[in-house]
Amino acid sequence: MALLELDRGLAPQSRRKLAVAGTRPRILLCTEGTYPYVMGGVSSWCDLIVGGLDEFDWQVLPIVAPGKREALYALPPQAREVGRIEVWSENIPRRTGLRRSTAAAAELPATLVRHLIGWEGDPAEVLDAWIACRRHPADVRRAFRSRRGWTAYLAALAGVLAERIPEAGTPPALDLVEAAQLYQTLYWVARTAAVPTPETDLLHVTAAGWSAIPAVVHKALHGTPIMLTEHGVYLREAYLAQVRSGDSPGARFVATRLARGLTRSAYAGADVVCPVTDANAYWEMGLGIDAERIVVLYNGLRQPGEPTLPPRTKTVVSVGRIDPLKDVHTLLRVAADTLRLVPDAQFLHYGSVSPGEEAYGRSCHALHRRLGLGERFRFMGRTTDPNAAVRAADVVLMTSISEGLPMSILEAMSEARPVVSTGVGGVPDVVTGCGVVTPPGDDHGLAMAAVMLLRNPDLAWSLGQRGHARLGRIFNEAACVDGYRDLLRGMTETTRFREAA
Repeated sequence: MALLELDRGLAPQSRRKLAVAGTRPRILLCTEGTYPYVMGGVSSWCDLIVGGLDEFDWQVLPIVAPGKREALYALPPQAREVGRIEVWSENIPRRTGLRRSTAAAAELPATLVRHLIGWEGDPAEVLDAWIACRRHPADVRRAFRSRRGWTAYLAALAGVLAERIPEAGTPPALDLVEAAQLYQTLYWVARTAAVPTPETDLLHVTAAGWSAIPAVVHKALHGTPIMLTEHGVYLREAYLAQVRSGDSPGARFVATRLARGLTRSAYAGADVVCPVTDANAYWEMGLGIDAERIVVLYNGLRQPGEPTLPPRTKTVVSVGRIDPLKDVHTLLRVAADTLRLVPDAQFLHYGSVSPGEEAYGRSCHALHRRLGLGERFRFMGRTTDPNAAVRAADVVLMTSISEGLPMSILEAMSEARPVVSTGVGGVPDVVTGCGVVTPPGDDHGLAMAAVMLLRNPDLAWSLGQRGHARLGRIFNEAACVDGYRDLLRGMTETTRFREAA
């Protein structure tokens, strides 16, 4: 894990005085597997907000997979990367002595499994453990490498697996490999909590998962408020991913319980939660967030210019990562059904395989071969210009099983292209009057909608124009950026006033 290189030029007291003396507010943006290293909807949204709000100084802290990687988004002048947190890295922290782990430190693995994985775990106990990691980072590795740490962990894990709570179901048995993998995962959770964060006026978290860990610790130590933006509901997406994963019951249990524990900690620490659609807000309230803390802020795109005429080449375009949540298997089956009725159609899919989903990517190519799609369905790889990709379409198709308010749909509307999509997240609210929505996984319904629009280009063009107008009225860049500007300004002014007092 790469530790942060913080500004050391000023004493803490001097930096605090500058913060309340009319300098620009600072926002620490915590991302997770997205901006600025991975293309996608969340990254495009980050680029829009960071680039559009140049009255703030943005400190970008990404959580990434290990390895050398190139930023795919250029940071604007008002933004700088303040470090990276590399999880699952082979880099070993610098030794700070050979002192043995204390009894209190050795309890760290047990505390995390008890309160992050246990159904009735206490987020306050998790936070206390994370604070200890930040204050004593050298104890993290000592604790997890100690015999006492492992023994205490196994006893606590046995207690979690013995829980019998009706609404939670009966936990499955974990074999030794699964128990060891969870132990390693909790080590990286602790390592993430241990990474220092720079002085800032506001913490902006982009997912209720790993990216919330450094933020909630910073808030606990310094009182800095947190804004959480949820594009998809982190816990819901974890449930959906595991239902389709084919993993063992133990692996599914660990993945969903960890997501639940991280989400509960993120929600407990967030002062304001900003879903990108009303559909997400209902989930968040169902998961325990008070309605008073929720502010819905829609995604937006730059005001579209005059739309270009569709090519009328019977081209269907999809844009999105190759990931189980995007349900590329359904996308391929829809293509096969469509091509049986419109044999001269062609499908172009833009997007790369999500990190860690290489097996799923291979399964997509295997299904492509089994369906005999050949060159009629082409995987085009990553695109840096999604609008150009969409412009080449007669119909834009999306088959996701979970979304917030997807940028790919807005990009289709900006180019006046009709949308055929699953009705997940905020999609039904956005696509009203400018496309066709079906239930997720409905191969036949999606294919029939695509066939209808390919066979009726005038209808497709009419729906596309309606979407173009709707984007300009409601889902535009100005409305999105202004909404965040007002909220961020209010939160940072409150922080700076408190510090000045």
